[in-house]
Parts: sequence; C-alpha cells; structure tokens
Amino acid sequence: MTCQPVVTGAGLVTCLGRDQDAVWSRLMAGESGVAPIEAFDTAQCLNGSGGEIKDGLPSDGGARMAALLEGALRAALDDAGLAAGDLAGRRAALVVGSSFGNIFQTENGPVELDHYIRPLLGGLGLDLPVISVSSACSSGSDAIATGADLIDFAGFDLVLCGGVDVLDIYKMVGHSALGTLSPTRCTPFSADGDGTALGEGAALLVLEAPADAAARGARVRSVLTGRASTTDTNTLTSPDLTGAGAMRAIDNALAQDGGTAADIAYVNAHGSGTPVNDAMEAQVYAGMFEKHRPAISSTKAAFGHTLGATGAIEAGIAILALERGEAPPTSGLAAVHEDWSRAAVVLPGRPAPLPPGRAALSVTYGFGGANVALLFRRPEASPS
Repeated sequence: MTCQPVVTGAGLVTCLGRDQDAVWSRLMAGESGVAPIEAFDTAQCLNGSGGEIKDGLPSDGGARMAALLEGALRAALDDAGLAAGDLAGRRAALVVGSSFGNIFQTENGPVELDHYIRPLLGGLGLDLPVISVSSACSSGSDAIATGADLIDFAGFDLVLCGGVDVLDIYKMVGHSALGTLSPTRCTPFSADGDGTALGEGAALLVLEAPADAAARGARVRSVLTGRASTTDTNTLTSPDLTGAGAMRAIDNALAQDGGTAADIAYVNAHGSGTPVNDAMEAQVYAGMFEKHRPAISSTKAAFGHTLGATGAIEAGIAILALERGEAPPTSGLAAVHEDWSRAAVVLPGRPAPLPPGRAALSVTYGFGGANVALLFRRPEASPS
C-alpha cells in the first residue's frame, strides 16, 4: 500500500469567493458565479458568460495567474497553521497544474507555462523546488497526485499542490470553435445540456507526510487514501465513450485505499455539461456505482470549467463535503437526462447527507482521455 498523505490545509480562489465557509454556503444554496464576462469582448464567442473573478485582479494574464496562485498559496498555508518561514527547515515543494495559463497572451513572444512562479515565490521569501504539470483539464488533479508521489517516493515532508488558470478570449474562442462551449448555460447531467461554461480560479492543498503533520500537532482535515491517473489515447479531444480508462483510474485509487466502490459516499464528477462527457461519465457511474448509488454532483455550473484549476478546486470541495457531511447540489439542474435517471444526482434544494466513515471521490477527465481519480477520507475513517 502506498503512503497516504494527509491534507492539513486548503486554499480556494473562485468566482464564488475565497473564504471556504462562504463558498460552501453559496454552493449549498445552488448559486452560480457564472455571469457576463467584463474583462474582454465576447462578441465572437458562442456565449458571453463565464466564471470570471471580479474583485480587482490584474488584467495582464501573467500577473493574473500570479495573483490567483498567491491567493490560494497564502490561504492554504494559513489554513494549515503555517507561515512561509515555517517551510525553511522542511523538505517542501510546490506542484502547480495549469492547462494553458496565459501562454496565448504572447504578442511579445512565447513564455513558459510557469514563468510567473519563481518571481512570486521570491516575493514571498520562499525557495522551493517547483514542478509544473500540464495535462489539459486534469492538470490540477495530476498536480495533487504528483505531490503525493513526492511525499511517498521522494521523501518530501510537505508539498503545496493544486492548479491555477485564467479566463481569456483565446480559450473562449477555442471552445466556441470546438463546439464545447454552451450557447445557453452549463447544466451537467441535464436533459437539455448543450456544453460547458469556462471559468478561472486557483486551489492548493497542503499535503504532509503523516508523521510530520503529527510532529507539529497539525489539524488533519482529510487523508488522500488513493490517487491514480490513466490515459485513453483515444483522440486529441474526445474521451473513450465506454469509460474504461476512467473506471480503471477509480479502480486503481480504490486498490491503494484498500476499500471498494461501496465505500464511496460522494462523487464530485467531472460533469462538464458537454453531451460527450456526460454520456461517458454516465457509463462510468453505471458500471461502478449503480448498486451502491453514491451521491453525485458537479460544481462546474457554479464555478465554470476552470480548466487546469478545476481538479484542484473540486478536490477542495470533496474534502469540504466530507467535513460537512453533505453533498453540494448541481447548480441550476432541474430535469435530469435519462442516462442519469438511476443515479443519485444531487439537485438544488434537496440536501444529500453523507453517511459517516465513508469516502469522497473527485474525478477529472481531460482532453485526449486523461483520467484522474483522487480518493479522500476523514482522518478517523482512514484504513490503517
């Protein structure tokens, strides 16, 4: 069995806010932060709305990436009861996932995907090894899995890991051209679903080796008991519609956890709202969970699809669901598609309490069939 790193802190920066309590409250109320975009002209896009953060962030893409990541980093360290200076004597690292970041905003020449990170760390007085992960929409989840691997196989004490991405005209036009952007609104699992909505944000988790967290008396919020990545190698954009690769990722995560699918009480789905993704994910749910019917929801209707940040934000929401004992609804969902009629989809206004002692699964599926499964348990429920 692999090492099971503990989560001692989390930082979220989203269009629904930056305070975890406030974000959770708005999620549970079925609210959405997807609104008309103000930062750029969307006339050439299928839709002019997105999960834009409207609280004075820089307009320059690189500076915006840095501001989002800094917000998540400071919040995660504070949540873990750490200051930047506390990392000086520890073997610590930073793993950041991003799909494309701001690299399309390159009229003065190309930039590296993580060009803004070193100056940001320097300004915070941090000197950490940095790994940059880019695996399309699964980047943030892969970054968390990579962080766990650093603790497990490379002897790191602590890893800050997650994802960040910004909303820009290039991504909006690209998804408009692909036909994945909804011309109406993002409604995952819906009978009238016609695409996704894009967003921006950042999230970081503080992962620690269990012994190191115990030595400093840290509060353990959750245990990452399983993590797995697979690749379909199907097409450049479409997943394997049978869901075989996604199910293999979940199976591999469960094998590390030592549990079974019956242990999962909540699934934070990828739930992008595109007909292709929803159909594939319905196959995964039916193949693995039809007998046990865990609560399932998507938060992309609330945050927008934040691309490289989405898996990290959703991992944070899965941890909150375990802590609060309740699954958040899928914002705006009214009529469930027939593919999902037998699933325990959480609707607005219909609370879904989670039984204690069970696990939460966060799954992310990226372009080209990149599949990641992250399995979390409450500390007292973690298998020994």
